[in-house]
Amino acid sequence: MTITDPFTTPGHNRPTPSPAAVALAIQCRKAKALADTAPVRFEQMPAPATTTAAGGEVQLVVRPTCLADWARWTAELGCRDPRRMVHTGTSTVCRFELDGVRARLIGVGVPALLAATYGPKGPSRV
Repeated sequence: MTITDPFTTPGHNRPTPSPAAVALAIQCRKAKALADTAPVRFEQMPAPATTTAAGGEVQLVVRPTCLADWARWTAELGCRDPRRMVHTGTSTVCRFELDGVRARLIGVGVPALLAATYGPKGPSRV
């Protein structure tokens, strides 16, 4: 069975993509390129990151062994504002922008490292 393109028949025109669709395709392409180069770009970091790209966003998943490793990742990526970090119970998610692309840094085990260091209520705020 051969599938033919319906827009090749006379009288049928292919619709023009919307500007939003074109912008999303460009953003997805940038995210994919950034995810492909991330392992080489961050090879000097303490814990290797697993990178993926979807929906125009890059996701970096790290498993730090100590808070110093997590602090190094957040400093390298510019995630210095703790209000942008969300603790999900087993991991910490930090949203940021990397080279003009939306990104997420997910630190698996970071809440447990914080609890081991500061206790279950976290660092004291004076």
